[in-house]
Amino acid sequence: MKQFAVTYDNTLLILSKEQGQYRIEANFEGANPLAVAQDPLDHSILYCGTFDRGLWKSSDLGASWEPIGTRFKHHDAFTENDIHMTHITSLAAFNLTGGQSILLVGTEPSALFASYDQGESFELVTDFSDIPGKAQWFFPPRAHTHHVKWLTSNIKKPQNIYGTIEAGGMVNSTDYGKTWSAPNSTEAPVDIHVLRVHPKYPNQLYGVCGDAFLEGGRSTFVYSEDYGATWSDFNAGIEHNYGFGLAVNSERDHNFVIATSNSPYNAHHYGEDTFSTLYYVDNSEQWTEVTAGLPEREGTIVSAVSESMGIFYVANNKGIFYSEDGGQQWSPLNISWPEDLTHQHAHQIIWLDY
Repeated sequence: MKQFAVTYDNTLLILSKEQGQYRIEANFEGANPLAVAQDPLDHSILYCGTFDRGLWKSSDLGASWEPIGTRFKHHDAFTENDIHMTHITSLAAFNLTGGQSILLVGTEPSALFASYDQGESFELVTDFSDIPGKAQWFFPPRAHTHHVKWLTSNIKKPQNIYGTIEAGGMVNSTDYGKTWSAPNSTEAPVDIHVLRVHPKYPNQLYGVCGDAFLEGGRSTFVYSEDYGATWSDFNAGIEHNYGFGLAVNSERDHNFVIATSNSPYNAHHYGEDTFSTLYYVDNSEQWTEVTAGLPEREGTIVSAVSESMGIFYVANNKGIFYSEDGGQQWSPLNISWPEDLTHQHAHQIIWLDY
């Protein structure tokens, strides 16, 4: 059985494929889910972060949910083990040594909370107050604030955890998230929307960015070969340079898929000018735009991108699509696409283990 979890503006989809057909379950309708993660020790446990209704947990692969970590009643005082924000913007769950796991919860305003007991309790890891340059962080649509956009690690060096701030750059930890710092580089990217660590080479990081639309930013696709200390650009062939989605082929070196648009507004807002596209690269010297098997670029909100066992997946308002040849040809999943998703933004898609 194949299973996916996808967050859209107003729903979390759980897709299950049985006997060639996909079944769709919708959760959190109207609650603005953004982030989803699966527990690495108990695959029946899922976590979902919503923008305005806190953090939730399912112990049965999405069949039922309960709120965790956040108090919702206005007059309730926060306790030491609470998450003090209801805007949950990113999630990641990693294995630790000794059969333990860590759930990291990123918020707006930017802070990180951690749970070492599968969401039973939380502690504030950092609010980044000691990070140089924090005063300059800002998220353009809500310039008074900023948030943790992405969290990732690598199975070969799980103690190295990386996070991105929208907008403010990258932060990293080398001790399983206990302490955090920022690369000491004035040339680091500012607005990394997705950061991936190469599954085979933990020193290699890849980011897709909105930097081209920020003063002082870098470009669309950036990479580092020294754990994020220094960065280089690789953008030959990319015409539409607002980057949002990124996936790395875990089975093949130098094979990537990115989702981009011609502007931030056209990427995220549904209307007459909505526009997005995909590019892939596979051991070549430049990116190639791909349209085969995908919906028209016009009217497609920018895609969330993922990968599992060498297969790429993208989710957008037109459906969910996959590529088995490194991103060159695409096909839609065999599902009846719900009408109410045709105007909704896909934020994250993950493959579920079971």
